[in-house]
Amino acid sequence: MSFKDLKDKVLSWADDKDLLHEENADKQFMKVIEEVFEFKSEFYLRNMFGDNEFAYKDMMLEMGDIFVTLIILCEQIGVDPEECLSMAYEKIKGRSGRTINGNFIKEEDLIDE
Repeated sequence: MSFKDLKDKVLSWADDKDLLHEENADKQFMKVIEEVFEFKSEFYLRNMFGDNEFAYKDMMLEMGDIFVTLIILCEQIGVDPEECLSMAYEKIKGRSGRTINGNFIKEEDLIDE
């Protein structure tokens, strides 16, 4: 199923649950944060106890929950998540820099050595 198809299904589910009101956006934002921390826990557990099928699926499920909460938040505040992703890609696609200790550092943020 495509991202758009899944997005539409999430929004239909959220509409059925009466979640798609702009005045709920602050609560939805907190739900996004909650799901990010749940993902963080699964990510660290997977790294601590080794990569196994169950840990991987739990981590993927939590990442999916982040997408669900973001899609609902986007709808509440009137932005298209696909357009947001496209804009972010346009912003980064020509970016130069270096990866240092696993973090990408933009060229303009690199300290001359």
